[in-house]
Amino acid sequence: QDTVVALQALAQYGYITFSKKSLNTVKVNFMDSPSKAFQVNKKNRFLLQQASLSTVPGNYSVEVNGTGCVYLQTTLRYNVHLPKKVAGFSLSIRMDNVSCTSNFPPKFDLVLSSSYTGSRKVSNMAIIDVKMLSGFVPVRSSLKKV
Repeated sequence: QDTVVALQALAQYGYITFSKKSLNTVKVNFMDSPSKAFQVNKKNRFLLQQASLSTVPGNYSVEVNGTGCVYLQTTLRYNVHLPKKVAGFSLSIRMDNVSCTSNFPPKFDLVLSSSYTGSRKVSNMAIIDVKMLSGFVPVRSSLKKV
């Protein structure tokens, strides 16, 4: 029954807040950048309008003027992959000393080269996790060299 009550409340809210003459101006004020203004009216009320925040964390403010309702949402995403050009590290992989004979399984050296390419002087700490291809095993003595 709680679902029915919730749906009735949402329907009542929609009835009370709906206006055919809704016209709103939403202005997002950024810290050091020009503000962004959105017009929300009857024709575009279901259209997603968005702006990216230039600096996080930061101080931002929103001003809404007009009549009717506007739904405003902020989203902060973590662990977003950076574009390759600003990744901070370079990684190259090549095979060396490849030997493929019919009597033995294929054998090769996997050479990994990594370097820090970021803008800071040091990178603190980095972990390189190398997974073996199915059917291959590392030579134990090579693991000690790493």
